[in-house]
Amino acid sequence: MADVQLATESVPSTPSSGNAIIFPDTTTKKLAMIDDGGVVRGTLSKNAAIASQGAGFSADTYVTNSDILIPSCGLQAGMVFRWTISLSKTAAGTAAAVFTFRLGTNKTTGDTSILALTQGTAQTAALSSGLIIITLVVRSVSATGVVAAGVGVATNTAGLGSGVDGVSGSVDLTSASGKSLGLSINGGASAAWTLTSVSAELIG
Repeated sequence: MADVQLATESVPSTPSSGNAIIFPDTTTKKLAMIDDGGVVRGTLSKNAAIASQGAGFSADTYVTNSDILIPSCGLQAGMVFRWTISLSKTAAGTAAAVFTFRLGTNKTTGDTSILALTQGTAQTAALSSGLIIITLVVRSVSATGVVAAGVGVATNTAGLGSGVDGVSGSVDLTSASGKSLGLSINGGASAAWTLTSVSAELIG
């Protein structure tokens, strides 16, 4: 049996026209490819929680293992971040939940908020379970970069409230390599959410 061993490396220079370079990224340890347009492609980073979280989220709370490590190329326009969360809530809590996207190295609510989305329709006083799918797309990268995101809610009752979408203002998205983009959730007063699974990925 033959093995192929590759040394990890930072993103290589853009190859000549008609070529692409495959490399294991030194930051995320994921296999990536850079094409002749300088775009880095692949499933560039992944994370997942291995235990339930909560009951909680009555105040702004960082979702454990929602942090997605950004590779050596940094952020690029067209990158897609996706979080999938299965959860349940008690009948307590009737506020509109706030979902905040945070960029930094702390992996806490101390990281910089680059966009916060508040549900258009609040939760209701009903025992509920469901699935929340959250997607963020990088529109442009600079000191005045822009991201757009949406939160989709699939539930057995109206208890979890509605989805929401929005676009950020100008945010500094430079020098992002080695930082993480993660998620915090504020379910509002009396909220008692239990997250049973959290998965996160970055697709280039």
